Amino acid sequence: MIRALFLLVVLVVGMCSAEDITLADGTLLRDARVVRKDDDSAIISHSEGVQRVKFDRLLPDLQQKLDLTPQAVQMRREQARLEKIETQKAQEKLIARQREALAVSKLTPRYLSGADVLALLSSWETLSAATAEYLAAEWNRREALRCNLTVEAENYEKDAQSLAARMEEERQENRRTREKYDALNEELVRTRTELKTAQDSLQTYKKKCEQLTRQQAPPSTVVISEPTYVPIYRNNPIVLPPIRVRPAPPPPRPPAWHLPSNRPPAHGPMGPKLPPQRR
Repeated sequence: MIRALFLLVVLVVGMCSAEDITLADGTLLRDARVVRKDDDSAIISHSEGVQRVKFDRLLPDLQQKLDLTPQAVQMRREQARLEKIETQKAQEKLIARQREALAVSKLTPRYLSGADVLALLSSWETLSAATAEYLAAEWNRREALRCNLTVEAENYEKDAQSLAARMEEERQENRRTREKYDALNEELVRTRTELKTAQDSLQTYKKKCEQLTRQQAPPSTVVISEPTYVPIYRNNPIVLPPIRVRPAPPPPRPPAWHLPSNRPPAHGPMGPKLPPQRR
């Protein structure tokens, strides 16, 4: 303990003081300072930079000061090798225990419930409670058979059969509901088609009624009023002209007959020919 404390004090003093260090190969490191010491090397900072120096490049006195003698380095390397072997053995024991636990778990049934199935499949599919219970019972039956538990497998098989009957009833009810929905949807499409046809017919009848009204309506009258006449004489009453009501001209009557389209006109390109005038 005292020797280790002495070496620590010497190492701290050596790290804090800067001096010239000569290596075994004759290299001179000016203003050198030991920054850190590893198991088999030392990191030295000097005037030209920082470098790692192995223990075999240090002089014996510096090796003794830094506790980097060949015997100390060999002892630390052997200790590190033993620690590595112990770590490997501990890892191998842990792996062996895990494998043993897995081997034991293979003989233990992993049962599920309906809630477990719903939790597993709720993210991508919607299931009913009966379907989830049926899947859980089927899974448990297979697990019991895998672990050679025949009695439990028979019990789970009975549960699965009863749940299968419930699931079939739900499937039939869902099928009937689907058929009703399809029938109502078809009825809705048919009603919309009939409504569109009725609207088109109504628009056609409305147009025909407007045409008949325009053809049979009497000619409308036009009221023409003249501006008010105010005399310039004083004390004379204001005389307003009477309002004249004139009927509007009737629409032109269509011709009683039409010329055929292939008949040439009765006049030339310059207009109709006039009879010669008498002088």
